[in-house]
Amino acid sequence: MTHDVNRWHSNPHSRLRNSGDTVLRHQFRVVELLTSLFHSVPQAAIDYAATHDDHESVMGDMPSPEKAQWSAELRRLYEAREAEVRAQMGLPHCPPHWAAQVAFCDRLDAYRWVAKHCPEALHDGGFSELREDLLRQAEGFGLGEVGL
Repeated sequence: MTHDVNRWHSNPHSRLRNSGDTVLRHQFRVVELLTSLFHSVPQAAIDYAATHDDHESVMGDMPSPEKAQWSAELRRLYEAREAEVRAQMGLPHCPPHWAAQVAFCDRLDAYRWVAKHCPEALHDGGFSELREDLLRQAEGFGLGEVGL
């Protein structure tokens, strides 16, 4: 479903826009992170991680920096629409306890992709704040070093 949805399509850095990342590849890496960083991950969380962005084949990939500027009401409406599309597509739900871990792995993968493919982008677009947030979350999960 999501094979052709490109990530980073609206990033100002051409190296990211042309890095060849897709939603499918990203979702695979998120599953790898989830299962390598956390113990006893239930199959439902793995299934969710493997499909967490599949709705983008219908809605498109809305960049996080853009969503961060939205009002709380607009974010709520967008998230409700995402949930509707996921339900219409028959995609799995994430067990509530695991939602934070999947979200962490999602964001960690994004940070690592940027660091590898366009490190100069780490100095803008909120990546320094993302790094600090990821380090705090990693500590809260008891993960220690997560390769940032």
